[in-house]
Amino acid sequence: MSGIPRIRTRFERDLTSKTSPTAGMYRQTLGVFSLETSSGAKVPIPGFNPVSVDVSTDFHKGMITRDSTHKGPPYYEGSNFSKRLVEFPDPRVVASGTYDSGDHTETFFGLGTGRVWYSGGFFPIHWSTGFDWGSWLSPSATILSTADWELQAYKRTRPKLEKASAAIFTAELRDLPRMLRTTSGNFHDVWKRMDGDQRTKLMSPHRVADNFLNHQFGWVPFVSDLGKFYMTFQNSAAIKARLTAQNDKYIRRRVVLEDKQTDRIIASGGGMQVEPVGYLVQALFAPGQGPTWELRERTHSYVSAVGSYKYYSPQFDDSLPDYNSAWNNVVRDLTIYGARLSPSNVYRATPWTWLLDWFTDFSTNIDAFTDIAIDAVAARYLYVSKHVATEQILTQTLPFRDGAVQASWSIKWDEKVRNGASTPYGFGLSWNLLSPGQLAILAALKITR
Repeated sequence: MSGIPRIRTRFERDLTSKTSPTAGMYRQTLGVFSLETSSGAKVPIPGFNPVSVDVSTDFHKGMITRDSTHKGPPYYEGSNFSKRLVEFPDPRVVASGTYDSGDHTETFFGLGTGRVWYSGGFFPIHWSTGFDWGSWLSPSATILSTADWELQAYKRTRPKLEKASAAIFTAELRDLPRMLRTTSGNFHDVWKRMDGDQRTKLMSPHRVADNFLNHQFGWVPFVSDLGKFYMTFQNSAAIKARLTAQNDKYIRRRVVLEDKQTDRIIASGGGMQVEPVGYLVQALFAPGQGPTWELRERTHSYVSAVGSYKYYSPQFDDSLPDYNSAWNNVVRDLTIYGARLSPSNVYRATPWTWLLDWFTDFSTNIDAFTDIAIDAVAARYLYVSKHVATEQILTQTLPFRDGAVQASWSIKWDEKVRNGASTPYGFGLSWNLLSPGQLAILAALKITR
């Protein structure tokens, strides 16, 4: 894949008004305060008629995109891509209404004493996110990484000819007596404890660890292998037919690697985070109650992978004259039941490799080597995409005398990134490092740089 790298930026500004005397600001009207005197007349309160705030005319939406230009249309090439987008709080007045101070009175020189009324809404003035959007939208900012998912992307999307694990299952049988001894011993100890023997230590650290290993790396793989054998036996004819139909053809697969959501309160407190503020607003609140606010953050992380693969296995090539030979029938069975002698099977049958796989993805690298050396698997393309969307919601609770009112505003930012494998054999390689054998396989599959 080739292309000319480029960086694009776009900003949208809010130009609702230009009435502010301050450069780069516009004036937003919120409402009107008035005083209801003993005669029942409502007199506007000087200095609060109307109540306004100055709002910056800086952009309220910003975006930066990194991608590449390609020949076209039509477009036959793609490349890595990333986009960052910020949407600032909508410059709107919220919770508009008419509120009064009830039996509470205020005195104003020249107006008299009476009930305070407010007709209008509220606007955010404090945004305690701690989010540095200026640096985040900078062309030099670090791009979201997909490195943690790249091996999983190959593992989950690659075509798999082996549907069961006969070779591994056979090697695991040597551990069956030990598994039975551990499990039966544990049941025996439970029975002794139920019979009143308090000397049996069921929950000792050594006993817990031993039973965890026995379950996690003994019975779970054993039962899983039995299930795979049963499913393969039940569907062997369909499996062989599908592998034959897909042999030497591109197969596109897409998988979801992560879909996670979080919701948490990152800050909260008492007081006003909105305009208008001051003693007139306080007069509208119920006695003994004060305004409160909270800042909630919601995050959605979504990771997916998509790949297009081709493999070539002679035993599944029905154009060959010996496709229906007895030998090829046996080889096909050995393949789908996982009884072939391959680097993957030898590795997994080796003692204690399960412990290495518990901390690393080394087995995925062995699988990739097996795919290349035995099944001639190669990818036309393989991409990992990650999208992280974040929203912070400011909610102000106003305890008016007629009932509490909540006003909310949100700021949103998200990042999308797509990274492609550098070679048909996955991530972390380059064409210059491919061996002559790997290049020969690619040439046979008609995959070129």
